Amino acid sequence: MTAETTELTRPEPAANATPVLEVRGLRKEFPGTLALDDVGLEVRKGEIHALLGENGAGKSTLIKCVCGAYAATSGEVRIEGRPVSFSTPREAVDAGIAVVHQHFNLVPTLNVAENLWLGEALPRRMGLVDWPRAHARAREILDYVGLDVPTDADVTALRADHLAMISIAKAVASDAKIIILDEPTTALLPHEVETLFAQMRRLAQEGHSFLYVSHRLAEVFEIADRATVLRDGRNAGTFERETMDRASVIEAIVGRRGELSGRKSGSHMRESVVIETAGLSGGGAEDVSLTLRHGEILGVAGLPGSGAEDVLSLLFGRIRRRAGTVRKGELELRLREPSEAIAAGIAYVPADRLAEAVFHAESIRSNITMPSLARYLRDPILRLVNRGAESRESRQVAQRMRVRMPGIEAAIDDLSGGNQQKVVLGRWLSTGAEVFLLNAPTAAVDVGAKAEIYELIEELAGEGAGILFASTELEEYPLICDRVLVFFRGRVAGELKGDAVTEQNIMTLAAGGELAHGDD
Repeated sequence: MTAETTELTRPEPAANATPVLEVRGLRKEFPGTLALDDVGLEVRKGEIHALLGENGAGKSTLIKCVCGAYAATSGEVRIEGRPVSFSTPREAVDAGIAVVHQHFNLVPTLNVAENLWLGEALPRRMGLVDWPRAHARAREILDYVGLDVPTDADVTALRADHLAMISIAKAVASDAKIIILDEPTTALLPHEVETLFAQMRRLAQEGHSFLYVSHRLAEVFEIADRATVLRDGRNAGTFERETMDRASVIEAIVGRRGELSGRKSGSHMRESVVIETAGLSGGGAEDVSLTLRHGEILGVAGLPGSGAEDVLSLLFGRIRRRAGTVRKGELELRLREPSEAIAAGIAYVPADRLAEAVFHAESIRSNITMPSLARYLRDPILRLVNRGAESRESRQVAQRMRVRMPGIEAAIDDLSGGNQQKVVLGRWLSTGAEVFLLNAPTAAVDVGAKAEIYELIEELAGEGAGILFASTELEEYPLICDRVLVFFRGRVAGELKGDAVTEQNIMTLAAGGELAHGDD
């Protein structure tokens, strides 16, 4: 981005199938691992091309090879027909490849204009930064991508879709020929996703090309012109928009014909109550009364800020209650902090696995046994641990949770997202938990791992655990929940059960609407 440029060059509308990015026979070997094997990919001018696959399928490795973070073992990358080879990501940027990561590559302590200029030489006048020119150029870029936010706004005060578009604007301003979007909708609300997609379509019509990585198949079918699937580091299929169907794409992703289906064994709900609340208030939740039975999977749904997720935090002692009671059998629980919840047999899986649940740089063993480490102490004063028993039991948990791993002492960071989540869920098995609070347990995992996590949740319910389930994806509630409580402005707006548990009914109540007679 240069200050001298007075107008962004608008590309000609895409009218042909000219490849902007070509990957041919790409191979990437790590010690003992073949990550990519003869992978091919083609992104055309003006195309939104989805890149799909399970965690560990090779998507991230492919992107890193394309953008210069990894050197390929063999194969070729071409930009507009010209072979390229990058030693650094900066060389890839200079060649027209921009990567927008899940958290949007923005610096929270800088304003919008400063973020747009990040990495570029600011305009100067008489030796000083010419801020009026810098903001004028930033305004031009934002107008081009259709984003109406002040250039001096703090990025921390903006919506997630604004942050995504600022990152895309930065890529456009760098004259990127191909913009790689890595899970850009993870933190977006449904209407924000629609806004982002509308802008992406407009930019694509003007000739910009996108490689779009996502686990959300519904969004892929909505936005993508074509999709390429990787499985086990190899090409598993490329689908044109006209021929894409959910079953075929899932088959390509997981290697078997299938569909994410509802609960195969039916409800395990019993009459006995495992936990109940009366008038529970705290955080964004107000006057919540609910009953969770043994073997029941009870969903709590609502738009962000509705109070649904706060119920889970209240029950785990992450936030203090203002009013109300919580009872487990005959015992009234205080739940002032997580340690009291754990002692009461309550387990919690947070929405942000990487920031809140995974102990980075630790082994799989340590991540499994952390909440129950006291069980393995040989001497409580010297804090000597029975490593043999700890390793043996953590290995049994990992096997039960079907964790794919090199060994129990391998680093947790070496696992795929889905396997990390299975470790996080499995760590609570040895605590004797009867209540599982699951906040978006399948967030940012692939479709195959989702199916496995659903099965594990089903097994827990079958053993009599009570499960309180929240998700950012409405399609998950009908798949696994017995009942769903829908929240609006902190309160329960309605209860759905049986055939009434549908995405449409949940969204209607979550938005403050009322169901038609017979839908509840």
